[in-house]
Amino acid sequence: MASFSLFKFFKKRKITLRQELWITLLVVIFVGFISSVLISTNSARNYFSTQLYLKNVDNASSLALMISQLEKDPVELELLVSATFDTGHYKRIELQDPNGEVIVKRVFTDTLENTAPAWFRAVYGLNVQPGVGQVNNGWQQFGTLFVESHSQYAEQALWESALKLFFSFLVVAFFACAISAYLLRRILTPLDDVVYQANAFGDKRFIKSKVPKTFEFARLVQSMNLLSTRFSRIIKEDNKRLEELRFKAQHDELTGLANREYFSATLEAHLQKVKDHAHGALFLFRVVNLDKISESISRVEMVNFLRRFSQVLTQFLESNQAHFSENYIARISHTDFTVLFSDTDDIQALSEQITTLHKSIVDEYKNIDLAILHSCTYIEKNDTRFDLLRRVDGLLKTAGNKPGVQAKVIDNKQKSEIFDGSADWQKAIEDALEQKTIQLNCLEVMGFNDTFLQHQLSLSLEFGGQHYKSSYYYQWANRLNLLARLDWSLIKQIVKQYGEAPPNELIAVELSAQTLMDDTALASVLTYVSAFPDLAKNICFDIRENIVVNEKDIFKEFCEQVRCMGAKVALKRVGPEFTKIKNIQEFGLEMLKIDSIYGHNISYSQDNQTFLRGVCTLAHSIGIKVVAQGVTSQDDIDTLVNLGFDGVIKES
Repeated sequence: MASFSLFKFFKKRKITLRQELWITLLVVIFVGFISSVLISTNSARNYFSTQLYLKNVDNASSLALMISQLEKDPVELELLVSATFDTGHYKRIELQDPNGEVIVKRVFTDTLENTAPAWFRAVYGLNVQPGVGQVNNGWQQFGTLFVESHSQYAEQALWESALKLFFSFLVVAFFACAISAYLLRRILTPLDDVVYQANAFGDKRFIKSKVPKTFEFARLVQSMNLLSTRFSRIIKEDNKRLEELRFKAQHDELTGLANREYFSATLEAHLQKVKDHAHGALFLFRVVNLDKISESISRVEMVNFLRRFSQVLTQFLESNQAHFSENYIARISHTDFTVLFSDTDDIQALSEQITTLHKSIVDEYKNIDLAILHSCTYIEKNDTRFDLLRRVDGLLKTAGNKPGVQAKVIDNKQKSEIFDGSADWQKAIEDALEQKTIQLNCLEVMGFNDTFLQHQLSLSLEFGGQHYKSSYYYQWANRLNLLARLDWSLIKQIVKQYGEAPPNELIAVELSAQTLMDDTALASVLTYVSAFPDLAKNICFDIRENIVVNEKDIFKEFCEQVRCMGAKVALKRVGPEFTKIKNIQEFGLEMLKIDSIYGHNISYSQDNQTFLRGVCTLAHSIGIKVVAQGVTSQDDIDTLVNLGFDGVIKES
């Protein structure tokens, strides 16, 4: 019954192949060890029994011959038998007459010192037949002689021999286990790679493994590598197709800049983000007499001019990145170009620089009467897209169309911030963190089937007795390199609130590029979260798409570390550079959060619908959820459902 229960226990218990092989090896070694000891001991017992019996026979024959040659005096017989008994290890020497009557008999009655245990003597006791010899008196039979050697000496020798065999085979078994462990480790090393690859597939990471030399493992790994290769090829092909669709839908074919539709969506999304804290500016550039110029020069020259004009704008943006955090450039009509700046506070200096560059273009095309105008304005808190575009367009109309370069700047900068400069902002943010006047702000990520996907948490800081969301201070924190400290404070606040009683839903936490690029800051965050394993398995770290594109190796290592602690990773603000992410199937992502630029008015953009449908198909093929940011219109939500999205991010 006990053995049956033990069998049921092992039957229900899940064990690994390594454990099964070890059990098999140990059983084989144990059986070999025990059988070797038993067989060797039995062989030794048979040998001792045979040798004792031969000794009994030889001694009986020899003693019978001696007695036959002597006078049959009882005293002499007694002396001879006694002398023989005393000089050898005998248990019994007995001389009987032909009628069976005892003539002389000597029996060993003392006890011998024997270390062999009783169970051993019972199992391996020697049962040796006595030697028999005939004693003659002339031509007549005098009697029969029985000689029986003492077997306890042999049993003691057999016990000592068994002990030597036992320990010898035990040493052999130990070395056999050591050698087996080494060989088993070498044999199963490819299996570890196979298991790792299989687990990676389960985590939505389609990686490749080195093909081992073992034939069976090699076939398995080749099949799994083939599957991974197919996924990689499919994803590359889909990425290429998506990039073509995205570029065609969002860019001007001639200059490669963003087109009007994409820029309008970008501007609308930007205005929604900065509703609580207006920062940024809009520049509108116009080549006033471009239509007249096209009549006097060839189409090739016209194309070269437009591309040259776009190149100058791009170089201007690249050389002034310290004056803003983000920029978006587009060609919104045949003659108009526009640039949207985020977090800039000196448009006059930017205007002067671009004026100088445009004058150099005018000098290059002296044979053409170029008239290049631009206007710029700050974004106001309550601006709509139409108000902003109408304001910069109205400024251009007042400039006229005289040849040369002209600029119209409206200094309408509003004091929408409670602090004047970087020093005040830095002190305010640091004070809020040190005094812990912070709160968690929550956005809900909801599925279209009324399922709850995750909480998206951010940090609100208290300035002047009022709490402000991250959109209010983010740009200043980024400029002052305080994002890593903010991330650390956010993690500590989450652990403080949820460490003891983790929620059942996922908690989304955004980590900035400053944290990912700082080994110390990242190690602190991950180590702290891993100390709360129940909470860690419910945390999803959000990383911006551009970080993955620019720092792929760092992001891949980050995904490995997060996966080891049981947490998950998602991409945020996905869209413009999604097709540049190589081997996305190797990261094991949980979710893609599409940028609001794509979700806004998606029901009216067939090109963006085609692009997002492809993104959903690609993501779902490797088990990644797709949600949209910044979508409030019901028409847009219905369109996203048809495109295959899993949900949207809503204000809680």
